[in-house]
Amino acid sequence: MNINSMKKKDRSALVEFVRNNSTDIDKLPNSFKDHFNESSINTITIDEWIELYRLNHKLITLDLRSESEFLDDKLPNAINFPILNNDERDEVGFLYKQFSPKAALFLALKYADKKEKELKNIVDNYHGNTIFVYCWRGGGRSTAGYSYLKKYGADVVKIEGGYKAYRSKIFEQLYLQSNSKIKNGLIILTGLTGCGKTEILEKISSDYPVLDIEKAAGHASSLFGHIRYELKSNSIPLSQSQFENNLFTQIISSNKSPYPFLSEGESKKISKFNIPDPFYQQMLLSPTIKINSLIELRIERIRNEYFSGNGVESVYSTVERSAFFKKLLGSKKVSELLELLNSGRYEEFIKWILVEYYDKRYAGKYKNIVAEIDNRNTDDTIEDIISIIHQFKK
Repeated sequence: MNINSMKKKDRSALVEFVRNNSTDIDKLPNSFKDHFNESSINTITIDEWIELYRLNHKLITLDLRSESEFLDDKLPNAINFPILNNDERDEVGFLYKQFSPKAALFLALKYADKKEKELKNIVDNYHGNTIFVYCWRGGGRSTAGYSYLKKYGADVVKIEGGYKAYRSKIFEQLYLQSNSKIKNGLIILTGLTGCGKTEILEKISSDYPVLDIEKAAGHASSLFGHIRYELKSNSIPLSQSQFENNLFTQIISSNKSPYPFLSEGESKKISKFNIPDPFYQQMLLSPTIKINSLIELRIERIRNEYFSGNGVESVYSTVERSAFFKKLLGSKKVSELLELLNSGRYEEFIKWILVEYYDKRYAGKYKNIVAEIDNRNTDDTIEDIISIIHQFKK
């Protein structure tokens, strides 16, 4: 442990600040909300914001929390403007605990006032657009931000309950048995690795609602599952809450389609994330389409997806470093697989991995199979899937 990190912060300057400004501090109320005219603020509920976002993903939504809070998670497409940054929030919190809410407010106002020019620039940049603001729970920071933006003529709306209210909606959707079922249901695609499920989801998503769980996790739920998203430079969630947020964002992004979501069958655990149980149970019970494909076509798809750009290096590194793989196959077999990659015999490597590794671990957990389709041509397969989707239209 770093001994320096254990040292207490020097708060002497803050203590002196409070002493020097005690008269002005005593004149203040106890919070941002009391300081600004809360009754005149135009607000919106989180449900109303979600409905607006469903219709327009380009809403201007300003997250007024600190950088660290924003990095942990946020509303979809939100822009961060810390009304109090990490250090400022820490100092304000210290005054709140050790002195008084009034002292904390006094310092917070000093820091917020310094950002007025930047807030005015935001108003100018988004002139003609409504700016939605929020903080952790719709408290002082969003009230303050609202007031500054309004001062410079912005059409601004505060989101009641802030990010905490949004997380409650995610919890209701994914964890509460009574609310977790997706409106209009799910249709699940299953099939062996390389049968083309991901390509189907990507192509069909422009016309029909798709829930891409692997994209939400930034991982294809396999030994090599990280490579696909690293090659595409996709944003990888860092926490379970970010994974859940990604799922929920996809759900609310569907513009009231009468069709069920098309999704891919997954195990309950994908990478380091867990699919919430009530939601996973709905997946298992949903109508399922099994996709079949010739081994030659599966090999071709895997090569195209994983062996372009830096993909070969990533595959090699994964095989070489995986303690699990060495324990499962033995060092000799791992060396043979690495030699296939070294010598450019990618098709041989892919075929062995598919037939001897993935196929033997495929578990048909999804029993409600309503159709099987041989995927020889993706466009033809999609036409067949669309005809099935239409049968389940609400």
